[in-house]
Amino acid sequence: MVTLVTGSLAAQEKADSLFLLETTTLLAPDSLIFVQDSVPTDTLTGDTLKEKPLFEDIISYDAQDSIRFSVEQKKVFLYGNANVKYITTELNANFIELDMEKKQAFASGLPDTSGTIVGTPIFKDGTQEFESKELRYNFETGKGFVKDIITQEGDGYVQGKLTKKLTDSIYCVKEGWYTTCDQHDHPHFYIRMNKAKMIRDKKVIAGFSNLVLEDVPLPLFIPFGFFPITKKGTSGIIMPTYGDERMRGFNLRNGGYYWAISDYIDLALTGDIYTNGSWGANLITNYRKRYKYNGNLNFTMSRNHTSEKGMPDYTQSSDWSIRWTHAQDNKANPYSTFSASVDISSANNNYYNSTNINDIANQRKQSSISWSKKWPEKPFSLTAAFSHNQNSRDSSISITLPNVNFRVSQFYPFRKKGKSGDLKWYDNIAVSYSAELRNSIQTKEDLLFKSSFDKWQNGFKHSIPINTTINVIKDVSLTPQFSYNAVLYTHAIRKYWVSDTSYYAKGYVKKDTINGFHYAHNYTASVTLAYNPTIYGMYMFKPNSKIHAVRHVIRPSVSVSYTPKMGVKRSKYYNTYLDVDNAEHEYSIFEDGIYGTPSGTQKNSGTISMSIDNNIEMKVRNDKDTTGENEFKKIKILESLRIGTSYDIFADSMNWSNIQITARTKLFNDKLNLDVTAVLDPYAVNVNGTRINKFHGGLGRLRSVSASTGFQFSSDDGKNREEKNELVGGFYDHYVDFDVPWAVSVDYTLNYTKSWTRNPNPGATKALSEGTISQMLRVNGDFSLTPKWKIGFSTGYDFDNHEVTATSFNISRDLHCWDMTFSCIPFGTHQSYNFQINVRSSLLRDLKLTKKESWYDTGNFYR
Repeated sequence: MVTLVTGSLAAQEKADSLFLLETTTLLAPDSLIFVQDSVPTDTLTGDTLKEKPLFEDIISYDAQDSIRFSVEQKKVFLYGNANVKYITTELNANFIELDMEKKQAFASGLPDTSGTIVGTPIFKDGTQEFESKELRYNFETGKGFVKDIITQEGDGYVQGKLTKKLTDSIYCVKEGWYTTCDQHDHPHFYIRMNKAKMIRDKKVIAGFSNLVLEDVPLPLFIPFGFFPITKKGTSGIIMPTYGDERMRGFNLRNGGYYWAISDYIDLALTGDIYTNGSWGANLITNYRKRYKYNGNLNFTMSRNHTSEKGMPDYTQSSDWSIRWTHAQDNKANPYSTFSASVDISSANNNYYNSTNINDIANQRKQSSISWSKKWPEKPFSLTAAFSHNQNSRDSSISITLPNVNFRVSQFYPFRKKGKSGDLKWYDNIAVSYSAELRNSIQTKEDLLFKSSFDKWQNGFKHSIPINTTINVIKDVSLTPQFSYNAVLYTHAIRKYWVSDTSYYAKGYVKKDTINGFHYAHNYTASVTLAYNPTIYGMYMFKPNSKIHAVRHVIRPSVSVSYTPKMGVKRSKYYNTYLDVDNAEHEYSIFEDGIYGTPSGTQKNSGTISMSIDNNIEMKVRNDKDTTGENEFKKIKILESLRIGTSYDIFADSMNWSNIQITARTKLFNDKLNLDVTAVLDPYAVNVNGTRINKFHGGLGRLRSVSASTGFQFSSDDGKNREEKNELVGGFYDHYVDFDVPWAVSVDYTLNYTKSWTRNPNPGATKALSEGTISQMLRVNGDFSLTPKWKIGFSTGYDFDNHEVTATSFNISRDLHCWDMTFSCIPFGTHQSYNFQINVRSSLLRDLKLTKKESWYDTGNFYR
């Protein structure tokens, strides 16, 4: 401990005995404390006075080279990696001068052997930290002057020639600049500020400023600047973009207000206005609670006019859209979950309001909202859901609300709890239960909210299946099954013939609705005997052969099922009516029901099902392995080749069903997928194209073939390829992945269908056949010319229409703290291009240069 005494003459002599006035080198100084030799007294009362100490706490200091004390000047000089700590303040520099009388510190760097200044000051005050060339700081007032300061504030960096520290959080900067480039010693761009005021963790307010790019001042000036640097969300105005659209005229788009409500939720309200009277409003909110849930909601509504009123091409449309996603964290509740994925809109919404070609091309939308509940250690589960499907091409829409399901998972009523060892046949009797309540409608968009309740289809159904499996011998099993099924509807129907000579058929069928609850049930039973062996075959090659072995796995399957005649009499749920010719017509009183009519078995039925599945694999020597641990590697030749058909035992004729052949495999180390499906009909057709009870011959008559193939190749075999997204103020900014030098994917589909029609030629013995082929090819890819240049493309070809499908190209350039992108759709209905250079940081994302021409804008604009 080193003690410096100030005050009386005695104190000065004591100090002289303790310290030399010349340079003194200390190996490990501990701390510096100032005390007084005498205690002052009040001259009137004689009471002892308490004098405020020079410093409120201990000043700790250290220096790697040397420390010099000057008692006369009351200063301490620290050399070489010097460090001074006082309460929450810490100062590091190659040279520090402490003036104890003025309670000030001066710090700077020192020249090295080459004359370069090194060890410049680094100042820390709580969470605040900055670098500078020189610094002068007053410990008592907390104020100071700093030359050539460099400090990070949020995502940006503030630099200044001269900075005055007023308080712990307020700084005044003269001749400074602000940048988000992390090369703050020599940034690629910055905003030069004549004067600025910086409030820590809140904002930077600048006076007259201009943009400097690569040390070149640009003629872009602003009278003042405001840069929010708060670590929390900040509310503020969203500046609109402007353009000139072909259909709706001049416009201001996406202008509004952003509201940072709290740390858990935000809200953005934006609007669009057009000179022809069109307008739009958007609401976007994002919410997140850690370990609970997260989601976002996007609601838009618009009124769109095209052309001018009175013109033949004038149209108007009221459009809207709702997009909502919600996800529950897995840790929130293991027994109850809630999720939502909603995408619903008016038919013309994407056409008028989307700027993304994929959204415009998407004619189908679907939504789902579901809540589920499980009971721990119980077999019960409950699910409630909403679903929606929509086709914008014909404005058809279907909605199911609600769809409630209750299930009791399979349990074994005759099996004792904890029973082990051999099980009796009755121990395997399994019972389960399922119930569903559904209310749905399928209609047109404009009729959805005009539909009355009777236009909705609703009902309740439940079923109780009971089954067991008995292993007769190896690979042979017997499965008896019994099932009880029932439905409940709120109405039934009744049909009858109404005579009316004004109709061509001299009448019509009238259908009445009978309201009230109607319950219907039925039951079925069956037994199935199945044989499912697995046959292995292996062929071994010579020891020195490249191919080690080929293995063939065959899985034949034969099953015989029988369903006896049983169930409720058909007449209970089916009625008849007579037409004008007294012809009898049968109908179900529940034919409008959402679940149809419960069916029993009105006659004995039985089926023999047969199939055979093949798998072929090969083992080859691995030439790349030198350790002997992976001497062989497995190659799939044929992943699956399955042939299946069935035979109806009780049918009067044409007992055989169609023969279905499926094959799939993967080639080139699983990079190429190949799937083929073919359907063959064993029966022939007559001259009229009608199927007859006569075998066609061979494997059968080809009805359809579908094939699909696709491959994906990349330089890293698809590893480490992720889309990088950053959520900024409620909007997503997409960052380009420059880590993969190249990647290509190709998808091809082919469908062939053959049909037969009547041959009009006299004396013809065969029907006319016609085959139709549809093909589609899609290619996507990207590659990097250099680590910072990337080119991507997406295209395809429609063989049916003989035209290239939607095609786009894009080029990206990583400019360190800037991004440059160029994208274009060179041909088609939505021809467009967009060139943009923008600052990468989310804080200055509006600092960009854009040149574009799109299918909805008529001109090119800069911003």
